[in-house]
Amino acid sequence: MGEKLPGENISRYRKALGMSQEKVAEYMGVSRQAVTKWENNLSMPSSENLIKLAGLFGTTVEGLLGNEKRNESWDSSKSLTDKTSWIFVGISTLCILAYFIISTILGCFSGGTLICIFIIYCPIQMFIPLYFSYAVKNDSFDGIAGFDKKIEYHIGEVKKLLAQITLQIEMASTVYLFLICVISCMNLPVKWINGFLITTYLLHVVISIFISNYKMIDKIYKNDEDKKRAARSVPVTAVYLILLFAGMVLTVVLFERRGIENNTAPAVKVSGLLLLGVLTATVGFFLESSQIKKWNPQETEYQRNRMSVACIVICVILYGAMCII
Repeated sequence: MGEKLPGENISRYRKALGMSQEKVAEYMGVSRQAVTKWENNLSMPSSENLIKLAGLFGTTVEGLLGNEKRNESWDSSKSLTDKTSWIFVGISTLCILAYFIISTILGCFSGGTLICIFIIYCPIQMFIPLYFSYAVKNDSFDGIAGFDKKIEYHIGEVKKLLAQITLQIEMASTVYLFLICVISCMNLPVKWINGFLITTYLLHVVISIFISNYKMIDKIYKNDEDKKRAARSVPVTAVYLILLFAGMVLTVVLFERRGIENNTAPAVKVSGLLLLGVLTATVGFFLESSQIKKWNPQETEYQRNRMSVACIVICVILYGAMCII
């Protein structure tokens, strides 16, 4: 494919941010008709306007002019998502093949291990990087969790964040797949090891994504109000994640210590209380997140949603009931 004309690039970046031509015109201090002419290649923005547009879209002047080879944000993201990712996928594939061969020879093949491998390899290590790569290449971020068209972003920084998250997921997936395959071939008399590894893996991935987002708050968002809302969301998300993983760990511990078997009355009770606790925590999370989105940092101090606090208390009570029954 040939390089896109400047007007096509301006239109692409504008739409990726969910901005109207009127919004761009207002920011640039020009008429909407001028923006229309730029996008239709009927006229060219001045050098000053090109610099201003590049800042608005979070790219470079070279990126707007179609010289993507000099666009460092694009190159770094493309390199990470297209090359490094596949190296880790290849290593993971070799680990899985080696496990099938060795476990068959030693007679220690495990269905539980196969399920863990599938969870890590297919929906996470393969799908997420492919989806992020598509988003980076096409400037299409609508399907990315947390992305809001109404918010102005530095798109170049968003791409770097996605590339960083992709690399973290790939590294963690390869390491944990290797550990699961090796430990399974050792045939240790510990039934809960796969559950422990998959829980640790998921916790590792979620925490790494959470920390990466937190570190990039000042770089991703253009407006101070959006930065303050994002910063306010950090402790809310942290509490929610803690409740989720606390429930998972508590369930595993109870099943192991009490020798609870699946499809029994105790298993149904513990699982039911876990689901109710997670559901309550989720409701509280969305209530608090909705209030944060409506909050105007310039006008009022932030007030916590009382219902979300009540949801946390109920969730903790339900977790406590799991230990009592």
